[in-house]
Amino acid sequence: MLQILDESRTFLDYGPIQMVIDIRTNGKGQVKIAEKVAQDLIEQFNRMLVYMKIIKSHESYRVMGEYPLVLNKMISAVNLLGDSSFSPLAAVAGSFSEYALERALKYGGERVIVNNGGDIALKDLTGKSFIVGIPIEDLTQGLRIEITPEMKIEGICTSGLGGRSFTKGIATKAVALGQKASVADVCATYLGNMTNVDDPNIIRVPAEEIDEGTDIPGHLITVKVGKIDRQKKLMALLNGFEAAEGLVENSIITGAAIVLEKDILTIPEGIAVIK
Repeated sequence: MLQILDESRTFLDYGPIQMVIDIRTNGKGQVKIAEKVAQDLIEQFNRMLVYMKIIKSHESYRVMGEYPLVLNKMISAVNLLGDSSFSPLAAVAGSFSEYALERALKYGGERVIVNNGGDIALKDLTGKSFIVGIPIEDLTQGLRIEITPEMKIEGICTSGLGGRSFTKGIATKAVALGQKASVADVCATYLGNMTNVDDPNIIRVPAEEIDEGTDIPGHLITVKVGKIDRQKKLMALLNGFEAAEGLVENSIITGAAIVLEKDILTIPEGIAVIK
């Protein structure tokens, strides 16, 4: 359930939570703080089990005082995106990361990185920058993102083919960067979905054929992308980029990177590079 990886990193494996918690204060690892954070996460997860109907619902819900804090984060994130095809479940991983970050800081952490299966929450109270690397399948290189304090980015979340969650698009990676990991999570999924075109060589199946308990039954999800021409790939990439522009212009996220095989578009330009 809880494994100490080294002097600063702890791994929590509990239900769907597979999270690495990295906490430092004055340059020293804080495993004891991570253990307290892990207990808080487990308590939140167990409390949320009775709210599964709400978590998977596509109806509009408001934040409520009696709900677990993580559930309220999920609801707020999906409401901010404003797309009724998403249930609060679309923001679950990023919301748990965000909650873990907040608890770690409350318990005395100064530099905290939380990685919940690729949905990252991070903050450094001393003003130091972060270099975040995101691997890209089938490439020896990956995305490199530098986060400075001035950017006020605390959430970096990723969607795309081969990820833990379903996608309706064909993006290799759709990365959303924002002030909150909960919002970045649902927006990354949205951008991945929008990076899409129609082609007979894109294989899609109803979501319930892959997961009978899915929150999106009847929705077609991408399971395989065969050979499609470059023009269609670039069209899909542009569709994702235009969706990202809309989110940035409406101040929902701070930036994004859309990757389709070896091609990448970012907003703002240069926020992420392939290295």
